[in-house]
Amino acid sequence: MSNLEIRTMRRPRALDLYCCQGGASAGLAAAGFDVTGVDKDPQPRYPFRFVQADALTYLRELISTGEIYEYGLIGASPPCQRKTKCQKIRGREHPALIAPTRRLLQLTGLPYVIENVPPEGDDDDPLIDPIELCGAMFGLHTYRHRWFESNISLTAPPHPRHRHPTVKMGRPVAEGQWYHAVGNFSGVSYIRRDLGVHWMTRDGLRECIPPVYAEHIGTAILATSGEAVRSGRPEAVRAVAA
Repeated sequence: MSNLEIRTMRRPRALDLYCCQGGASAGLAAAGFDVTGVDKDPQPRYPFRFVQADALTYLRELISTGEIYEYGLIGASPPCQRKTKCQKIRGREHPALIAPTRRLLQLTGLPYVIENVPPEGDDDDPLIDPIELCGAMFGLHTYRHRWFESNISLTAPPHPRHRHPTVKMGRPVAEGQWYHAVGNFSGVSYIRRDLGVHWMTRDGLRECIPPVYAEHIGTAILATSGEAVRSGRPEAVRAVAA
């Protein structure tokens, strides 16, 4: 058996930058990837291989050494606080990380996905031509809209009408009710089960990308460019993203 055949049999590797407690990582793992997460903060509940580091610094190091080509896909979820009205009302400043993250991802030539929240108001650090995913597309009991930019063509499932009311923030959430997991929300155990993230704390749930979103995207990327992503050959992987 050749080295190429051995590499092809292995699960393709994905790098999940700004991974938090691993919602996107869990989805990529379900899609068939061997995932490594990177976050500047300790993440003792993260369920996969973990590196504590500044995401951009670590990515630069991997690019400079060529180790980035051990991976076939890079996901990145820069902190979203800059895009929310509540942070602006409080006068808090947060760095614009989408554009610098994109620049480094483009340098790799690898397939990549950048996730963020839909902006509230003017957006000075936008995603480019993102698709929108919603919990109602996947049978969740939350809408939790998230946008995803990629250099690989992505499509979203049909977006159902929002027919279900969401429990007001802070009020108890009963089984089967629709929730909005932000702030000091109730129903942690139920929300863990609904999202499929039994290991997460309330803080993790606030930041969580529903794994089913990342599974949808990871599955699509493997379906359209899986041979190159699995091969471990930099020139093949770059060609898919070109």
